Amino acid sequence: MQERAPHILERWADAQQRFQGEHRKTHAVRGFLGVTSFGVNAFEAHEGELLVIPHDELGEGERQEELYLVVEGRARFECDGEQVELEPGELLYARPGVRRQAIALASPTMVFMVGGRPGEAYSPPIWASDWRDPTG
Repeated sequence: MQERAPHILERWADAQQRFQGEHRKTHAVRGFLGVTSFGVNAFEAHEGELLVIPHDELGEGERQEELYLVVEGRARFECDGEQVELEPGELLYARPGVRRQAIALASPTMVFMVGGRPGEAYSPPIWASDWRDPTG
């Protein structure tokens, strides 16, 4: 990944320095279930910790639209500077280009997310272990 997406590693390292995340967990739902038609993961964190790393889906070339569902706890999302708090069962949709991030407001908080590129067949994102070079 260092060769194909150093910008992703830099973004992740920056987030680790700026945000709490001792209890943050990524649940690789897509890989665990073998889902191949869309991206799906879950993130878990404690109060005050980062759930969704700040990103806009453009800088890394992914262009994904994403749907977030709060499963447990509460989360504060920030999308293009606008904040919204979500509770269990509430959804947030973010188009490609919308800068987004989320912080847990309770311990624990879990967010389930689904994503894909509008109008395109699904392919794993550049940071995924099963990423394939689209140019062959």
